[in-house]
Amino acid sequence: MQGFLQILVLVAFLVAGALAARLRLAPSRRTVDLLVRVVLRALLAVMGFRLGNDPALAARLGDIGLLALASSLGGLTGTIVIVGAVELLIERLSGRPGLGRTALGAGTADRGRTGGAVPLLKRFRDPLVLLAYVVAALLGGLLLPPLGLDTGLATAWILNALLFFVGMQFAQAGISFKEAALRPETLAVPLATALGSLAAAFVLAPAFDLGLGRALALQAGFGWYSLSGVLIADLGDPALGSAAFLANLLRESFALVLIPFLARTRVPLAAIGAGGATAMDVTLPLIEQGLGPASVPVAFASGALLSLAVPVLVPLFFGL
Repeated sequence: MQGFLQILVLVAFLVAGALAARLRLAPSRRTVDLLVRVVLRALLAVMGFRLGNDPALAARLGDIGLLALASSLGGLTGTIVIVGAVELLIERLSGRPGLGRTALGAGTADRGRTGGAVPLLKRFRDPLVLLAYVVAALLGGLLLPPLGLDTGLATAWILNALLFFVGMQFAQAGISFKEAALRPETLAVPLATALGSLAAAFVLAPAFDLGLGRALALQAGFGWYSLSGVLIADLGDPALGSAAFLANLLRESFALVLIPFLARTRVPLAAIGAGGATAMDVTLPLIEQGLGPASVPVAFASGALLSLAVPVLVPLFFGL
């Protein structure tokens, strides 16, 4: 029952933010983006400090890192396999090339107009900045004596604020899904991405002695590291929350490297699946460069649907 109420609260803040934007009660998009960045950094700092200042958690940093690496690689592998299989199935049933291969030529032709490849440093800048906040707060927590602070209430309200502003961002994006909704890939890609990511939980659970529900919650972040880790920590498992944050951060970093290569394979829609929830923002420019402009609505829809699923699925699975 508590997990269900948690889901309702999270969804309520998300919807409230979207309604505020629809009713023109929200500040400008630039201001909302700034608020999201500020609140996000506050969340990550609190989580990092909590990890470093708790002796029991600090002693498990090695195990947390290993679990995070296995989680990210398992989720990516499952996603690529299942998205690829679904793309080939769609092609076989429809008798035509899928969106990925149709758009691939356009992406190659448009490369000169889009300015070429994104510089490597720029690709990783945002994840590295966010990771720096966590590391700085972690070091601060390690250097200070254990303070015994209960950060749960502060984390919960900062998280609610983040979802409220994220809801505003969704409403202010102004992306039309009408054209994308006519293609089977629009629902097939996020569904296959979710199934591929969650499938890894059935390997992680016995390998790391996790309950299946918690392993599924770990995998249900779909690359949204700033939310899934805090959600799990707030639900009562700071160690698993730290692993979720790092796992999803690693997934995004690996995706940034893999997307240009996946876009050139027999199953290029795997490039969208690899991006997970970030296909609507961080990895979208790389996807557009690899697959062409026709892929943008599908990528955005996939990332948005996966992002909306995170605050529902993580508490749901955690409570199993």
